[in-house]
Amino acid sequence: MCHAKACLLAGLTMIFASAAQGETVFTDSFESGNMSATNAHGFGWGNNNRTSVVTEEGVVYAGGEKDIPIPSGRDWSTYDNLGDHHLRFYYKAGEPMTEQRFKLGRHYQDLWLSYWLRVPTNFEHGSLNNKFLSVWPTRYDRAGTVTWQTRPNRSGGANLVYQDGGVTSGETGSAPFISVPEDQGRWMHVVARVKSATGPDAHNGVIQFFRRWAGENSYKLIHEKTSADIWDDDSTEQGISQGYIMGWANDPYDMTTEWFLDEFSVHTSSPIDDFLLNASNNRPNPPTLDIVN
Repeated sequence: MCHAKACLLAGLTMIFASAAQGETVFTDSFESGNMSATNAHGFGWGNNNRTSVVTEEGVVYAGGEKDIPIPSGRDWSTYDNLGDHHLRFYYKAGEPMTEQRFKLGRHYQDLWLSYWLRVPTNFEHGSLNNKFLSVWPTRYDRAGTVTWQTRPNRSGGANLVYQDGGVTSGETGSAPFISVPEDQGRWMHVVARVKSATGPDAHNGVIQFFRRWAGENSYKLIHEKTSADIWDDDSTEQGISQGYIMGWANDPYDMTTEWFLDEFSVHTSSPIDDFLLNASNNRPNPPTLDIVN
């Protein structure tokens, strides 16, 4: 557990922080057993696209309440103190798609997303690229979009790359991300930041991606670009408003493969220092609310 004072401060920050000071504006631990969590801005999860809310015993929600026992031989356990529920991404063997879309309810000029993610216990990357995370202002896969993808590292694992502008820009920043078999079944905490440019030709946007493995006490900065485009010429309002997690696997997995996500949160300033308050126990302080004003 965290110290009582630290826990109290974290809870008060979530409830009372103002937008001017930067804040956690949304968090979902999936302990509701569904995808209904929202906030004052109208955050909303999209339809379940081969995703589901599960416990270690089975599926409890997928487009509606479910009661489906876990298939024999699967491991749907969560990480330490993250609660009983988490979001499952189901890639059936030979099939390329599982994706969870979301709408933030407003445009964010400086957006920080964070979540825990478990590498599949049988993870092996194919020969092509797989989607990992994408966010955009109004229209997907054009100027203003930032997309992270995984690429094979030729040893069964994956490197992480990013695109500043979707298909309008090539991949860059290839960095070691997942090693096989060492990282199979491990939980990581990721923090992704996208800050919009100040004008169409300013090229002063910011792209950052941090990762901390469970059991570590610091974050590794995997990607950083401070001259990013991140400006949508066709939009009347800049800033990120929506996105998706995971997505298309261009080389489908040979075996049924499952990722698990927990403690998804949205911030308007860096949450890293707050997360590190609890790093001595290698886990976050579970929020008590799903709706944050």
